[in-house]
Amino acid sequence: MNVEYINPFVETINNILATMASMTCEYQKPYVKPDDAPLGVVTGLIPMAGDTVRGSLAISFSEGAILMISSLMLGEEISQLDDSCRDLTGELTNMLSGGARKLLWEKGFDFEMAQPQLLFGDDLVAHAVNGPVLVIPFETKAGPFFIEVVFSSRLDRARVIAG
Repeated sequence: MNVEYINPFVETINNILATMASMTCEYQKPYVKPDDAPLGVVTGLIPMAGDTVRGSLAISFSEGAILMISSLMLGEEISQLDDSCRDLTGELTNMLSGGARKLLWEKGFDFEMAQPQLLFGDDLVAHAVNGPVLVIPFETKAGPFFIEVVFSSRLDRARVIAG
């Protein structure tokens, strides 16, 4: 997968958490996800489509990470997974996809994003396109969260069909 697609997501989530929650996170070595199992307790999933690229993005939080992020962003102690954590996951998904979309647009990639879907617990993460799903793991003081990205270039598919 092209690193030009990945860096905007890393940059955007770092900016969101620094400005909205006054916290930092460290990203770890990316890897290819082996299955559709959720990596956290709550996940936001959003499809993306453009003239040359289709794909989807998911952000999945461990319970500790979303509780801490929710508490910091809402300014009150959130001690158990509740509707505010779920709602905030949807908002974070929107902010992440919007910020990354802007950065990708500046690099010449243009696509639209749909409304995020929220997944809970054992709900499988069904991405919008088939292909290798790149996972970018992040670590916070309260636990991990994960960004998943998969893209399928329509130009690459056309080359395969024509070739």
